[in-house]
Amino acid sequence: MGGARWVQTELLDAYPDAKLRVYAVWFDMMPNDSRATWPATAMPDSRVVHLWDQPKAVGTWFAARAATIRPKLSADSKWADDEVLWDAALLYRPDARWTGRPTGLIRWTRTIVAGRKTLAADFARLFGHTAR
Repeated sequence: MGGARWVQTELLDAYPDAKLRVYAVWFDMMPNDSRATWPATAMPDSRVVHLWDQPKAVGTWFAARAATIRPKLSADSKWADDEVLWDAALLYRPDARWTGRPTGLIRWTRTIVAGRKTLAADFARLFGHTAR
């Protein structure tokens, strides 16, 4: 939840004119996580698409392919080859394609809070001209 709040306030609010799409994929990983307590208002930006993934299909899919994306892991992040990738941010180029396997990965962080300096720097490089 802290990572989602940070993305909203420090990235999305700071770059309101940036042309981007955020897919926030939520699922239960911690004991208090559940759809009933899901913070649907954590990222109210209209560029955010919220998805609830009870079977953790997205996190499992990315975890199984972690070896192929590991070179793009930010230096301030950690990945322990878990079965599910969660509390992560994956940043893709505008020309990324999602047919079969996504292309255009710029960088990923795990956890979002641990990788926040790298994410902020990447956003500044990509959208710096629109920051407020």
